[in-house]
Amino acid sequence: MSAIERTDAAPAGLEDFPPGVEPNETLRVIGSARAMRRLRPDPVPDALVRALVWAGTRAASPNNSQLWRFVVVRDADQKAAIGGALERFVRWIDSLGEPADGRDAHIRTEARHLAVSIADAPVLLVVCAEHSYPERGPDLRYLWPAVNTASQNVLVAARSLGLGATLTMMHVGNEQAVRDILGLPDDVHIGTMIPVGWPDRPFGPVRRRPLDDVVHHDRWRGGGHARDAKDPQ
Repeated sequence: MSAIERTDAAPAGLEDFPPGVEPNETLRVIGSARAMRRLRPDPVPDALVRALVWAGTRAASPNNSQLWRFVVVRDADQKAAIGGALERFVRWIDSLGEPADGRDAHIRTEARHLAVSIADAPVLLVVCAEHSYPERGPDLRYLWPAVNTASQNVLVAARSLGLGATLTMMHVGNEQAVRDILGLPDDVHIGTMIPVGWPDRPFGPVRRRPLDDVVHHDRWRGGGHARDAKDPQ
């Protein structure tokens, strides 16, 4: 029995999967890899954390440069210090005024909860990239594809193992403070911060726009941009 079958009986998230293809285990995992912002404080075994980092390092990178670097934060004092640095992000959320609608209110509530409780997450995985490619003239633009692919691999791997995780960029509100806490050298940049733990709610399907709303064949067609994402996950 697979990890995804053991951990919940929630919908697989494949209701709108294209017909004509039989979804495999990987696709079922992707279809239910929701953002988990509420985590239990139970410890996560080192072996599982290393499995997540392994998955991150299987990602593609420009010319196989493997620019990713991972900081695994477990220490309570370190997490508390990062939480303190994120207070600026919390104040920014609080300054936004009235939410536009229920969805906006939900996003703010969940983001704020995660920021103020970041020290309670069992693991904070900081995905970074070394600014070293190309060797003769490093270009920052090469960092982000490496960070993004590695981060997505981590999220999918976490779901497959029954772990909750979510991609965040909360550090941008006070990045230098987070860098100082982590002791990062000047040539290493933070890409994403991924809290990891056992989820405090059931997994469920991600909700996304229909494929026909986002796919253009051969060239851009149509005059508008869809703005109404169906769900904040």
